[in-house]
Amino acid sequence: MHNFSTLVSLPLDIPSPPDISDILDGVNEMTTDTYRVSPSIILMTPDGEWQDIAEQIPEFIEWAEIHVFPWAQRSQMVVITTQPGKAMAPHIDCSPEKFNTLQHKFRYVFRGNVTDLRWMVSDRYVANNNTDKPYVISGKWPHDMINTHNKTKYTLCLGAPWEASLDDKKYIEMLQRSYVKHGDKMMSFDDWDLPDNWRELFNQERYGIPYDLNFIR
Repeated sequence: MHNFSTLVSLPLDIPSPPDISDILDGVNEMTTDTYRVSPSIILMTPDGEWQDIAEQIPEFIEWAEIHVFPWAQRSQMVVITTQPGKAMAPHIDCSPEKFNTLQHKFRYVFRGNVTDLRWMVSDRYVANNNTDKPYVISGKWPHDMINTHNKTKYTLCLGAPWEASLDDKKYIEMLQRSYVKHGDKMMSFDDWDLPDNWRELFNQERYGIPYDLNFIR
Protein backbone atom coordinates (compact mmCIF):
# COMPACT_ATOMS: atom_id res chain seq x y z
CA MET A 1 0.00 0.00 0.00
CA HIS A 2 1.34 3.43 -0.92
CA ASN A 3 2.24 5.82 1.89
CA PHE A 4 0.00 8.87 1.63
CA SER A 5 1.20 10.58 4.81
CA THR A 6 3.39 13.03 2.85
CA LEU A 7 0.87 13.65 0.07
CA VAL A 8 0.76 17.23 -1.20
CA SER A 9 -1.64 16.78 -4.12
CA LEU A 10 -3.39 13.87 -5.87
CA PRO A 11 -6.19 13.85 -8.49
CA LEU A 12 -9.07 11.62 -7.46
CA ASP A 13 -10.69 8.80 -9.36
CA ILE A 14 -14.18 10.31 -9.25
CA PRO A 15 -16.14 12.21 -11.93
CA SER A 16 -15.89 15.98 -12.00
CA PRO A 17 -18.98 17.86 -10.81
CA PRO A 18 -21.23 19.72 -13.25
CA ASP A 19 -19.90 23.17 -14.12
CA ILE A 20 -21.87 25.67 -12.05
CA SER A 21 -19.67 28.69 -12.82
CA ASP A 22 -22.48 30.63 -14.52
CA ILE A 23 -24.70 30.14 -11.47
CA LEU A 24 -21.91 31.21 -9.13
CA ASP A 25 -21.43 34.36 -11.21
CA GLY A 26 -24.88 35.48 -10.08
CA VAL A 27 -24.25 35.00 -6.34
CA ASN A 28 -23.79 38.23 -4.36
CA GLU A 29 -23.98 36.94 -0.79
CA MET A 30 -20.58 35.73 0.38
CA THR A 31 -18.69 35.32 3.63
CA THR A 32 -15.57 37.42 4.10
CA ASP A 33 -12.21 35.83 4.84
CA THR A 34 -9.58 38.20 6.19
CA TYR A 35 -7.09 35.32 6.56
CA ARG A 36 -6.99 33.98 2.99
CA VAL A 37 -8.38 37.26 1.60
CA SER A 38 -10.86 35.45 -0.67
CA PRO A 39 -14.63 35.54 0.01
CA SER A 40 -16.56 32.26 -0.06
CA ILE A 41 -19.98 31.03 -1.18
CA ILE A 42 -21.40 28.55 1.32
CA LEU A 43 -23.09 25.53 -0.26
CA MET A 44 -23.38 23.30 2.84
CA THR A 45 -23.20 24.15 6.55
CA PRO A 46 -20.81 22.35 8.95
CA ASP A 47 -23.71 20.17 10.16
CA GLY A 48 -24.37 18.93 6.62
CA GLU A 49 -27.35 21.05 5.56
CA TRP A 50 -27.52 22.26 1.97
CA GLN A 51 -27.96 26.02 1.58
CA ASP A 52 -30.50 27.73 -0.71
CA ILE A 53 -27.94 28.33 -3.47
CA ALA A 54 -27.12 24.61 -3.58
CA GLU A 55 -30.79 23.64 -3.56
CA GLN A 56 -31.06 25.51 -6.86
CA ILE A 57 -28.48 23.14 -8.39
CA PRO A 58 -29.92 19.62 -7.91
CA GLU A 59 -27.44 18.09 -10.35
CA PHE A 60 -24.56 19.32 -8.16
CA ILE A 61 -26.18 17.94 -5.00
CA GLU A 62 -26.64 14.60 -6.73
CA TRP A 63 -22.97 14.54 -7.72
CA ALA A 64 -21.80 15.30 -4.16
CA GLU A 65 -24.10 12.72 -2.59
CA ILE A 66 -22.96 9.99 -4.99
CA HIS A 67 -19.26 10.73 -5.43
CA VAL A 68 -18.03 12.61 -2.32
CA PHE A 69 -20.00 11.76 0.80
CA PRO A 70 -19.64 7.97 0.57
CA TRP A 71 -15.98 8.43 1.61
CA ALA A 72 -16.07 11.87 3.27
CA GLN A 73 -18.18 13.24 6.10
CA ARG A 74 -20.95 15.71 5.30
CA SER A 75 -19.26 18.96 6.32
CA GLN A 76 -19.04 22.59 5.40
CA MET A 77 -18.74 22.88 1.63
CA VAL A 78 -17.82 26.24 0.16
CA VAL A 79 -16.65 27.79 -3.08
CA ILE A 80 -13.71 30.15 -2.64
CA THR A 81 -13.83 33.06 -5.07
CA THR A 82 -10.76 34.91 -6.34
CA GLN A 83 -11.02 37.81 -8.74
CA PRO A 84 -8.72 38.02 -11.82
CA GLY A 85 -5.22 39.12 -10.86
CA LYS A 86 -5.96 38.84 -7.14
CA ALA A 87 -4.07 36.64 -4.71
CA MET A 88 -5.00 34.25 -1.94
CA ALA A 89 -2.71 35.11 0.95
CA PRO A 90 -0.01 32.59 2.02
CA HIS A 91 -1.56 30.34 4.65
CA ILE A 92 -1.79 26.98 6.40
CA ASP A 93 -5.20 25.29 6.45
CA CYS A 94 -5.14 23.85 9.98
CA SER A 95 -4.56 24.79 13.59
CA PRO A 96 -1.06 24.61 15.13
CA GLU A 97 -2.15 21.65 17.29
CA LYS A 98 -3.05 19.64 14.20
CA PHE A 99 -0.01 20.46 12.11
CA ASN A 100 1.51 17.03 12.70
CA THR A 101 -1.67 15.23 11.63
CA LEU A 102 -2.72 14.27 8.08
CA GLN A 103 -4.79 17.33 7.10
CA HIS A 104 -5.85 16.23 3.62
CA LYS A 105 -8.31 18.67 2.03
CA PHE A 106 -10.71 18.18 -0.88
CA ARG A 107 -10.61 20.65 -3.80
CA TYR A 108 -12.02 21.14 -7.30
CA VAL A 109 -11.56 24.14 -9.60
CA PHE A 110 -14.75 24.96 -11.49
CA ARG A 111 -13.08 27.81 -13.33
CA GLY A 112 -9.49 28.99 -13.30
CA ASN A 113 -6.01 27.50 -13.47
CA VAL A 114 -5.22 24.64 -11.07
CA THR A 115 -1.52 25.44 -11.48
CA ASP A 116 -2.04 28.88 -9.91
CA LEU A 117 -1.93 27.11 -6.54
CA ARG A 118 1.67 27.28 -5.30
CA TRP A 119 3.41 25.34 -2.55
CA MET A 120 5.91 27.33 -0.50
CA VAL A 121 9.18 25.43 -0.13
CA SER A 122 12.30 26.72 1.62
CA ASP A 123 13.95 28.25 -1.44
CA ARG A 124 11.24 28.31 -4.08
CA TYR A 125 7.58 28.00 -5.06
CA VAL A 126 6.29 24.76 -6.58
CA ALA A 127 3.16 24.96 -8.75
CA ASN A 128 0.43 22.40 -8.27
CA ASN A 129 0.22 19.76 -10.99
CA ASN A 130 -2.46 20.45 -13.57
CA THR A 131 -5.63 18.36 -13.54
CA ASP A 132 -9.25 18.65 -14.59
CA LYS A 133 -10.29 16.25 -11.81
CA PRO A 134 -11.26 16.80 -8.19
CA TYR A 135 -8.18 16.39 -6.00
CA VAL A 136 -6.92 16.33 -2.43
CA ILE A 137 -4.15 18.51 -1.09
CA SER A 138 -2.13 18.82 2.09
CA GLY A 139 -3.75 21.68 3.96
CA LYS A 140 -0.83 21.83 6.40
CA TRP A 141 1.84 22.61 3.82
CA PRO A 142 2.10 26.40 3.33
CA HIS A 143 0.58 27.58 0.05
CA ASP A 144 -0.81 30.60 -1.75
CA MET A 145 -2.45 31.36 -5.09
CA ILE A 146 -2.56 34.16 -7.67
CA ASN A 147 -5.47 34.00 -10.13
CA THR A 148 -3.99 34.33 -13.63
CA HIS A 149 -7.35 33.57 -15.29
CA ASN A 150 -9.30 36.42 -16.89
CA LYS A 151 -12.43 35.58 -14.89
CA THR A 152 -13.26 34.88 -11.26
CA LYS A 153 -11.70 31.64 -10.06
CA TYR A 154 -14.05 29.25 -8.29
CA THR A 155 -12.54 26.58 -6.03
CA LEU A 156 -14.77 24.00 -4.35
CA CYS A 157 -13.63 23.02 -0.84
CA LEU A 158 -14.84 20.55 1.78
CA GLY A 159 -14.02 21.74 5.28
CA ALA A 160 -14.64 20.99 8.95
CA PRO A 161 -15.71 18.91 10.71
CA TRP A 162 -14.49 16.34 8.15
CA GLU A 163 -10.92 15.23 8.78
CA ALA A 164 -9.34 12.71 6.45
CA SER A 165 -7.79 9.66 8.11
CA LEU A 166 -5.62 6.86 6.78
CA ASP A 167 -7.44 4.59 9.24
CA ASP A 168 -10.68 5.21 7.33
CA LYS A 169 -11.13 2.20 5.04
CA LYS A 170 -13.35 4.00 2.52
CA TYR A 171 -10.96 6.95 2.30
CA ILE A 172 -7.80 4.89 1.90
CA GLU A 173 -9.47 2.73 -0.75
CA MET A 174 -10.36 5.89 -2.67
CA LEU A 175 -6.76 7.14 -2.40
CA GLN A 176 -5.34 3.80 -3.54
CA ARG A 177 -7.69 3.68 -6.51
CA SER A 178 -6.78 7.25 -7.39
CA TYR A 179 -3.05 6.56 -7.09
CA VAL A 180 -3.31 3.62 -9.50
CA LYS A 181 -5.00 5.88 -12.05
CA HIS A 182 -3.31 9.24 -11.41
CA GLY A 183 -0.12 8.39 -9.53
CA ASP A 184 1.98 10.16 -12.16
CA LYS A 185 0.45 13.45 -10.99
CA MET A 186 0.82 12.87 -7.26
CA MET A 187 3.02 15.34 -5.41
CA SER A 188 4.60 14.76 -1.99
CA PHE A 189 6.72 16.76 0.45
CA ASP A 190 9.21 13.93 1.12
CA ASP A 191 12.21 16.01 0.04
CA TRP A 192 10.84 19.49 0.77
CA ASP A 193 11.83 21.85 3.56
CA LEU A 194 9.42 24.34 5.10
CA PRO A 195 10.01 28.05 4.41
CA ASP A 196 11.64 30.00 7.23
CA ASN A 197 8.47 31.98 7.99
CA TRP A 198 6.06 29.03 8.05
CA ARG A 199 5.17 29.52 11.74
CA GLU A 200 3.73 32.94 10.85
CA LEU A 201 1.28 31.48 8.32
CA PHE A 202 -1.29 30.04 10.74
CA ASN A 203 -4.52 31.97 11.17
CA GLN A 204 -3.30 34.29 13.90
CA GLU A 205 -6.70 35.98 14.18
CA ARG A 206 -8.27 32.62 15.09
CA TYR A 207 -5.50 31.06 17.20
CA GLY A 208 -4.14 34.15 18.90
CA ILE A 209 -0.81 35.98 19.13
CA PRO A 210 1.64 35.02 20.44
CA TYR A 211 1.37 31.26 20.02
CA ASP A 212 3.86 28.66 21.25
CA LEU A 213 4.89 26.76 18.12
CA ASN A 214 8.11 25.25 19.42
CA PHE A 215 6.55 21.80 19.70
CA ILE A 216 6.08 21.59 15.92
CA ARG A 217 8.89 20.14 13.85
